[in-house]
Amino acid sequence: MDETGDFRDDLLAAKERDLVPLFEESTETLDLNTRQETRMEGFLDQAWFGGSFIGHTQMLGWAKSQGTEFPEPDMDAVEAEFKALMEVSASALELNLPSTIHAWGYLGKAWVAGVKTCKAELMAYVMETQTDVGEEALGWLREQSEPGDGGDSA
Repeated sequence: MDETGDFRDDLLAAKERDLVPLFEESTETLDLNTRQETRMEGFLDQAWFGGSFIGHTQMLGWAKSQGTEFPEPDMDAVEAEFKALMEVSASALELNLPSTIHAWGYLGKAWVAGVKTCKAELMAYVMETQTDVGEEALGWLREQSEPGDGGDSA
């Protein structure tokens, strides 16, 4: 498999790690029926992918600070998309007000997890594809073991 496919697989595995606990907790805490569980799972996915978009955009911003040009995200559009997700989820889940607010908390956690995970997975991908960490570590160890440099010799 190519490196892009590996990255995609890593990102999807990370999504599952992030969302399975949130899904299980939300279905139990909110006492969702089967129909509501299916909808909640979809809303968590949407929130996570929305967050991962921002994580990706933040990494592009980091790349921009390193001299590469990327467009800035339209934060008004991002906020509007998340607000729309909250409104649709409130209607579709058919929960009372306190439970709806609690459900929105889970969507917020999924969004934040998407941001953090995407940034971490992109950084790992860049490191894997752009550097040879093993060779760099061996070089560092060689430097540390050279006599006369003040480092500890093995």
